[in-house]
Formats: sequence, structure tokens, C-alpha cells
Amino acid sequence: MRTGTGAATTAGATKAGPFVLGGAPAPRIGPNAVVQTLRALSEARGESTAADLSRRAALPDDSWTALIPEAWFLRVIRELRSTLAAPEAESVLRRAGALTGDYVRENRIPAPFRLALSLLPSRWALPILLRAFRRHAWTFAGSGRFRVEGPFPGTLVLDGAPTCRDAGTPERSGSYYEAAF
Repeated sequence: MRTGTGAATTAGATKAGPFVLGGAPAPRIGPNAVVQTLRALSEARGESTAADLSRRAALPDDSWTALIPEAWFLRVIRELRSTLAAPEAESVLRRAGALTGDYVRENRIPAPFRLALSLLPSRWALPILLRAFRRHAWTFAGSGRFRVEGPFPGTLVLDGAPTCRDAGTPERSGSYYEAAF
């Protein structure tokens, strides 16, 4: 997985719903980006720290069942990085990515599909899975751009990854997405 700070687009934003910012649909992202980041922070530092970060990031109290504005995840990342030292913040984001990956595997990939993929040789299964990632990239990339480069097995690339945009240093990276994938 390679993440970067390249030019961001709003591909898929029109699928994401009516939230509008500045006259154009605002990018949306799956709520698990925020939910699992707060869960990972709670595991690392306790529920009160996660609740305080949620308040500082101005997150609504509602439970989320649909895509959320990407800006919420960006605010959580910003607050997390301003609260914790870089290595600990990236550790929390890495854990959040792993939790998100687990959630997606168990709840968003139908069991028969998971079984079928597990029975196929990786040379056949991986391209099928990567096609599904590309079709649904707008749910996890926000305004970033997802693609697969190179021959099998390929390299996953997410230009403009939300976790990389304001990273500033190499220690602040795409650990969330690396762990999710």
C-alpha cells in the first residue's frame, strides 16, 4: 500500500449523498474511519480521552449509519496528532485501520464471497477483490484517489489519503490504510 499527498479529487462524491460544501458535493467517507479511530484511542488511552477528542473534533453525538463528511475524519486525525506524540498517534491510526479492515471483512463482504475467495488461488482471488475495492473506493478514500499499479500482485495506491494530507513528517503516514488493507 502506498499513500501520498497528491492532488485530491471528488470522484464518487455524488454517490455519497447530499452534503454540500461551497456549492459542490463534499467528499464522504465510511463512518468506521472515525468510529474505529475513537475505539483504538479508547483502547490506548481510555474512554475519557476518546470522548474528549470527539468533543474537540466537534463530532455529533448521533450514531452513524451512513457515510459521513470526510471532514469529520480529517478533524479526528488532526486532533489525534495534536494530542499524542507522532509514534503513538500513528500506532492508534494503525490499530484503527486494522479494526476497520476487520469490520469490513466481517460485515461488508458477504460470507459466500469470502468463502469463494478463500477457495480460489490467490492469482484469481486477488484481482476479484481488488476490483471490488476499486468499485467501492469512494467509501474509504474520500476525496483521495485509489488505484492499483503494476503487475500481479500489484501495489495499492491512495493519492490524497486523508491520513497523509496534513502529515508533515514521514512518521505521520498512511498507517491507517496500510493496516486496513
